Amino acid sequence: MKTKPLGAYAWLLFAMVLWGSAFPSSKYATEHVPHEVAALFRFGGGAVVLLLITLVRRPQQSPPFKAVLGACVAGIVGVFGYNALFFWGVTMAPSSDGGVIFPALTPVITSLVLILSGHESARPARIAGLGIGVGGAALFFVATTTAGGAGGSDRLMGDTIFLVGAAVWSVYTLLNRRLVVGMDPVQAVTYSTVAGSLALAVMAVPHFGSVQWGELSGGFWLNAVHMAIGPTAVAYLLYVRGIRDVGASTASVMMFAVPLFSTLFSFAFLGEYFTWAQGGAAVVMLGGALLAVVSGHRAMKPSVQREDPQPPDRERGAAEPVASGAPGGTAAPQARDAVVPEAGTR
Repeated sequence: MKTKPLGAYAWLLFAMVLWGSAFPSSKYATEHVPHEVAALFRFGGGAVVLLLITLVRRPQQSPPFKAVLGACVAGIVGVFGYNALFFWGVTMAPSSDGGVIFPALTPVITSLVLILSGHESARPARIAGLGIGVGGAALFFVATTTAGGAGGSDRLMGDTIFLVGAAVWSVYTLLNRRLVVGMDPVQAVTYSTVAGSLALAVMAVPHFGSVQWGELSGGFWLNAVHMAIGPTAVAYLLYVRGIRDVGASTASVMMFAVPLFSTLFSFAFLGEYFTWAQGGAAVVMLGGALLAVVSGHRAMKPSVQREDPQPPDRERGAAEPVASGAPGGTAAPQARDAVVPEAGTR
């Protein structure tokens, strides 16, 4: 077995940094324009960047119509549905809350669905991890309810919207597993982002009249460019490269670094904070989710883990995520041999 290059881990970690930055960047944008317009700036701009990348790459063959249609359907759910909720939630709750709730609860919700439907095994360690994750989420919401001056009812409402968004991203994950098959990953994310961005445009256009366009600062436009290029386009491409170089399981587990970076950026640039109770609950929630994901990897390793760091084209096409999620994104995408296929920025 070949030793993984250190540079591959560095680029993958940089993708996590970019996805972590998406949460405070999105919050900052919604403080200047309606959240519908902020979502369009991020993913409309990201769609343009991805279209340019696709044109430069010039794929050797066109994808089948069925795969294109599947990518577009996934984009309506993953780009439009998820981000309409995320950008709405971030107007009421701190971005740091979303940076914890999405990465922690998306794998928990998706794993529960897969186990209950009989598609994946219910190992004791995995069930324990899911239980801890759900318990941590409950504690987080209770801590938010009792936080008083730390956000009150608005913060609780925003966190609830984040929770619904995590569930929508889980639906997207399961859809993407079936719909985006036999397709180049960059093409898949491009079609999905364009389709979702068109839906976001329909939602955003009625709010253009309320934007004071002449009063938007240079800092706002720099942030808009960052949202479109960094966490929406570049981070996804680095994540795909990471899957190729270090394997999907390792890459997906590294998604748990996103809450760390999102929290650091939110605290440093927006002055946000957790109460001690919220911080402790967040650690419990993330720890449970990580245990569920890692134990799932171990359970599946004998049958699906491969020594070859570059799986066949068809497998890569079926496995890769649509970048949106990253969300904000970055409920973060993961690959097919991970517990949560294609989920996640994020």
